[in-house]
Amino acid sequence: MTLVGRYLNVVLLMLFLAFSLAWGHIAVAQKILGQDIAFEWYEDAGGAMTADQFLALPNNKLQTSSRVLSLGYTRSALWVRFFAPVGTEARWLVLGPNYVDQMTVYYRPVAAQGEAEQAPRWTIRHTGDRWSQTPGDINYRFPVFVLPALHNGTSSAHLVQPKEVSLNSVSGPTGYEVLVRVQSTSAVLLQASLWSPNAFVQYAIGSTAFWSFYFGLAALSGILALIAAIYLRRRLVWALCAFSLSYGLVACIQGFVSWLLRPHFALVQHYLTGILTLLTYTSLLWLTTEALNLRALHPRLNRLMWVAIGFNLFLQLSIPFDFYGLAIQTQGIVFIVTSLVLAVSAWSIWRDERSGIMTLVVGLMPMLYVISGLLALASLFGWIPYYEAVYGIWQYVIMVNMLTALVWVALVVRQEARQAQSRAYLERQLDLEREASFHQRQFIGMVAHEFRNPLAVISSALENLQLKSISDVQRRRRYRNMRLATNRLVQLTDNCLADSRLSSDGLVLERERLNVLEVVSSAAEVVDRSEHHRWQLLVNGEVGDVSQQVNIPVMGDHAMLRIAFSNLLDNAVKYSKQGPVEIDVTTRKNGVVCIAICDRGKGIAPADAQVIFERYRRHAAPAAQAQGHDPGGTGLGLYVARQIARAHGGDVVLAYSTNQGSCFEMSLPAAR
Repeated sequence: MTLVGRYLNVVLLMLFLAFSLAWGHIAVAQKILGQDIAFEWYEDAGGAMTADQFLALPNNKLQTSSRVLSLGYTRSALWVRFFAPVGTEARWLVLGPNYVDQMTVYYRPVAAQGEAEQAPRWTIRHTGDRWSQTPGDINYRFPVFVLPALHNGTSSAHLVQPKEVSLNSVSGPTGYEVLVRVQSTSAVLLQASLWSPNAFVQYAIGSTAFWSFYFGLAALSGILALIAAIYLRRRLVWALCAFSLSYGLVACIQGFVSWLLRPHFALVQHYLTGILTLLTYTSLLWLTTEALNLRALHPRLNRLMWVAIGFNLFLQLSIPFDFYGLAIQTQGIVFIVTSLVLAVSAWSIWRDERSGIMTLVVGLMPMLYVISGLLALASLFGWIPYYEAVYGIWQYVIMVNMLTALVWVALVVRQEARQAQSRAYLERQLDLEREASFHQRQFIGMVAHEFRNPLAVISSALENLQLKSISDVQRRRRYRNMRLATNRLVQLTDNCLADSRLSSDGLVLERERLNVLEVVSSAAEVVDRSEHHRWQLLVNGEVGDVSQQVNIPVMGDHAMLRIAFSNLLDNAVKYSKQGPVEIDVTTRKNGVVCIAICDRGKGIAPADAQVIFERYRRHAAPAAQAQGHDPGGTGLGLYVARQIARAHGGDVVLAYSTNQGSCFEMSLPAAR
């Protein structure tokens, strides 16, 4: 959660810095229609009025306004008339918004008083969302028209305080009389601003840089959502992927789609704007429904939300069947109702299910979007003054909602990954427990068998010793068998005790400085008990003799190391019929003492090379298996030997194994 939170904070900080940079460019000197430039306007309900008819209207038919004009979703045409002051430097007239279907611009230099009959003809330009050609004089994402510079000596009239004085009343600064006709299936709104070329270039650079940053984040989050949807194949992530399409709506409103695709695909932006406007809240509703897991927690509410989603999808028919304005108003009602229901549901789930705070945050996402959307609608219908920043709030809310959803999906995926990992771990532990239980049962059976044989030998020998007719040779043989059986019992007991010590959490080795040759020689008693084997000691590759007092020191537990060496030597005896058992003790330059124990057996199958070191696992020689003879054992010998070596900081490995014999190596750190 901390890393995700830090990532989100960094993204929001970068977004804020980019916005601040862009706002600094917006604050360049300009004149905005309604704020700096007063205008007269008329609503043509039939939409059939011509420019001449508009100019012929009496003053009492015209209305004046000092703020940006918006009529909302209406079929009426809007006529606007204003004076654009232009001196010796040209001015650029920028119009918007981009989703207006049709916009016709008329402009001409204002005639001097008494020279109306000599007034120049109107320059007529067309633009709008459905206009297939370049939407202005400058290749930009908003229509930009160049009003050429006028000489200082040109006398002209201008619009001053339209409530008191009409356009052609007095002389004043030079400029242009401008008429604009706006008609749209979307909201009827006119944004107009007058710029000096240098100021507009600065603004355009800053604005484009900011929106490039915005859409860079949008592309990144959208790609992440798509990859996650394809990889995870979950409804929640597919809903997130659908919501990422909302960035396309922002791109349409900011004019990037038409700017890139015009003139060949001029109508793409027109239809995308309507489709995505209706789809944005629909996808957010789906996303929130999946994020809150209403399907499992509140099935009835989930069905209700899907009815609302289906109804919103049905409203897409408003575009081809021409009732888009009604669809927007209807969806506004759905906005409010569903957002309130989801907010209450999120609070209920957060309270009852004791889920994290992100549950409440995700549930409030639709409410945040609805509040920003209502502000935008209120400005579009003229209920509140229109400001571009107010209208653009919901565009940033889309980004905030998307980032919040990404964080939520990341948290959900991480939680599910942990749960899956925990389940896999538990399943693995259960399998290991079952396997251990199985091998333990086998071990108990093997131990019982291994203990029974020496005990049977001892019992039989004791009975024979009671016979009076037994000879001295026979008596000595019986004593020898009893001693071998007893030693075997001691070795089995030592292995069981060593396994118990190694399995405990509090294993403590009684370390002391030892001569490893003495420990090996003591453990070689296992070989001495065999009539068919003998052992040979090599020290650094040469035949050695313990009596030479060669000292190869290690720090270790004498009893544990003796058990380890005894197990390795016992294996060498059991798995070779006869022959020498070589013990090669070597001191290496890296401070490691290596003890290699090699036999003359038939080797170990490659498949068993790692299995033989597992607990309760045994290996029977191929020849013995073919003859139905098993050398026996508990399956603890090599396991105990390796664990003892590792407890000392070393290891036991199978150095090599061929049909001529096998060799095991134990490595131990040399004492300093």
